[in-house]
Amino acid sequence: ILSWRRPWGYEFKGHDEGHATGSCKFTYDRSKLKQSKAVLFHYTSLDEEEMPWTHYRSPSQIFVFWFHDNPSYVRNGETRHPNRFDGGFINWTMSYLQESDVFMPYLEPKVAQNIFNRKQDDVNMFISKKTRIALWVVNDCDLFRGSKLRMKYANALVEAGLSLDRYGWCFNNKQAYKKLSDEVLLSYKFYLAFEVAEKCRDYVTGEFWKNGIEMGRVPVVWGPRKKDLDYLVPPGSYIHTEDFESPAKLVEYLLYLDKNDEAYREYFNWVRNPGTEVERLKKLYQQTWQERLCEKLLSNQPAKAEK
Repeated sequence: ILSWRRPWGYEFKGHDEGHATGSCKFTYDRSKLKQSKAVLFHYTSLDEEEMPWTHYRSPSQIFVFWFHDNPSYVRNGETRHPNRFDGGFINWTMSYLQESDVFMPYLEPKVAQNIFNRKQDDVNMFISKKTRIALWVVNDCDLFRGSKLRMKYANALVEAGLSLDRYGWCFNNKQAYKKLSDEVLLSYKFYLAFEVAEKCRDYVTGEFWKNGIEMGRVPVVWGPRKKDLDYLVPPGSYIHTEDFESPAKLVEYLLYLDKNDEAYREYFNWVRNPGTEVERLKKLYQQTWQERLCEKLLSNQPAKAEK
């Protein structure tokens, strides 16, 4: 599998040269173009002067379009031009969208395994350390429409009385956040999992997984639609801003949970009683994107062209 270029052209991004998954090997060596089963194009490869279709294209070779950022960022935050992929150029897509030919979620298999194999003792340990209410770390303050909307909502929560510790470039204290101890980081009950994109289908990032669930916090979600979350995350594991008529009503509920341990503990019921949904999620997140791509290539599904 030939990757045409590392994401953003950075040497520290992407897979390692020669990385092997099953019967597949990944390379950046363009001299192996003709012998490659697939060619993988990260969307930031689109500013390349030399592209393979100008001099070679095998009918049996799969061209895969890979993107992991939300459309708002790709459209407004980058200078790439996807329309340079002329009609019929792309066979498969690989992204966080469930409908992609190769599903590439933000939750990595090793982290997913740790999350979905937790026991009740782990929950008890997490909850015993909770002494603070809410945390939010944000570095994009107003670059996109979603950035501005989430900031407005977070400010409204604070005005309504939420004790929210805020860190990041937006608050001129990014270095202070890096100095926080594990004890402090584990002490927060809630994390504002506010995505940069509003109602972006299937876009659930580390805001939810890494900063929320993995750290034993209950994510308070803004951005993704509930119907997308209900398929991608543990049932009953989060609080959604859509369920409250105002930021003030949400703050009222969060303060209620802060004072009621049993009610707060219910957001971890999926650990005590995982059921079929959690088992389904284990399977959904058990493969790396390299494994998914390799498996699909080896299944010999006929190539299709996307316009």
